[in-house]
Amino acid sequence: MKIKIISVGKIKNKRIFQLCSTYKDRIKHFTKLEEVILKSGTNHSENEKIVNHLKHSKGLHFALSEDGNSFNSNDFANKLSSIIGQLSFVIGGTEGLNEEVKANCDEIISLSSMTFTHEMAQLFLLEQVYRAFTIKQNIKYHK
Repeated sequence: MKIKIISVGKIKNKRIFQLCSTYKDRIKHFTKLEEVILKSGTNHSENEKIVNHLKHSKGLHFALSEDGNSFNSNDFANKLSSIIGQLSFVIGGTEGLNEEVKANCDEIISLSSMTFTHEMAQLFLLEQVYRAFTIKQNIKYHK
């Protein structure tokens, strides 16, 4: 499996950036991880860039949105372990993802019914991906 994270805008908060880097390094022990950071702009231009990228990208695409399907950590781990090939996670900018982006994704998933900044969403996603690998490989971290 290869994981790609498509996001809008760089992480500006240094503490969040450091935590994300830590989880990226940990994830790389389990699978390949690629990041695609799209330049911020208007909501329309951001979503247009995402759609264009998705159309030229292989594998499954999961959009992150508060209105998506919710999983507990074990169910998320099971879902990830069932995927072969590439999986892309899409994180929108400050105004989120539009319906066109969501329509171009295979599934919409929710980290929470609450709204987070795109920086926090990336951190929480990375932590849950790492947690999923530790669950499936029975590594002490989850408990």
